[in-house]
Amino acid sequence: MSKTHLAVWKAILAGWLVVNIPVITIIVVVFLVGMAIIPNGRWIFLLIAFILGWTWWSYTVPRWRRWAIKQGADADRLQRWAVITGL
Repeated sequence: MSKTHLAVWKAILAGWLVVNIPVITIIVVVFLVGMAIIPNGRWIFLLIAFILGWTWWSYTVPRWRRWAIKQGADADRLQRWAVITGL
């Protein structure tokens, strides 16, 4: 039985869809909703948005990496391309 290998570019694409796109969405939505509620609270909502985005990133990156390696992606290439692409 041959094990299928996940291409690194597919793992990176999945990482962007599962990790970075939600981070960007969380930051933008929290900031804009906060500004709509309290227009003078720019810095506090930016801080809250950053903390929530970072929390999501910290939670999902290790899980994404384990998933990609378990699917057969080369760990060294995955790490190198994750850093290059901002994951």
